[in-house]
Amino acid sequence: MTQELQSRVDKIDGFYTALKANKASLESQITGLKDEIELLTKTSAVLKHLLDVMVKDEISRMAGLVTYGLKAIFDDQNLSFVPVITKKNDKVNIEFKTENNGVRGDFGSFGGSVAVIESFLLRVLCMLKLKLARFMVLDETFASVGEEYIPNTSKLVNELSKKTGLDVLLVTHQKEFQNSAQRIYRVKEAPDGLKIESLK
Repeated sequence: MTQELQSRVDKIDGFYTALKANKASLESQITGLKDEIELLTKTSAVLKHLLDVMVKDEISRMAGLVTYGLKAIFDDQNLSFVPVITKKNDKVNIEFKTENNGVRGDFGSFGGSVAVIESFLLRVLCMLKLKLARFMVLDETFASVGEEYIPNTSKLVNELSKKTGLDVLLVTHQKEFQNSAQRIYRVKEAPDGLKIESLK
């Protein structure tokens, strides 16, 4: 074999050896990537499950607090604020239903009051969850709440205010709220405009 031919054979042999080494390195990298993908897939599934559990727990806690508020005010009823969580195409849908003795929407004449109280409680929860300023203005918010439920409503507002540090300014014509208010102001017309006088 001539020297030139031997040189070519050696070169081809070097390429072949380099390709084999490169192939082995690539196979090792592919195996490593497959293992990494498998690990990431499993980790993603675990995290997704934990997130689902956390969301369900948070929703259940929220529903429990709203139910507590409904029962505190409408103490002659058996109201529950029930979350219905469904999942479709990896999207979570949450619907809230209000039940009385397990029957959805059976509220009779006080149905509007229930919606008002739920709305108030959900706003309080959102303020706390989002760490918003703890000051709430309620302008005739409880106008639809029947007189028989105003003492309980007033008690719940005071309880929430004390436990959460929430300051509440309630504008109302319902004099029943005065009994539990810390301060009472009245806005009156005066010759030079509106006048605010402190009653308590």
